Amino acid sequence: MSISSLWDWFSTEIRYVLFFAMAILMIVCIVKRAWIMLVVSIIGLAFIGIFIINPDTILSLAEWLGNKLNLGG
Repeated sequence: MSISSLWDWFSTEIRYVLFFAMAILMIVCIVKRAWIMLVVSIIGLAFIGIFIINPDTILSLAEWLGNKLNLGG
């Protein structure tokens, strides 16, 4: 078993956990009628999900931020 196949398996499992957590959290927020918490939870889990589904996004985000802040000369 190579590292890449292990990473693929881990990434798939984390996606399932993320979607399950999102569904449970949405149900709880809807039952409690906590609409602001629902919106914030969806945005937060979507932000985390971006990096789980496509980890290369972290690199492009870091490069973009470095260019905007003029880091590294």
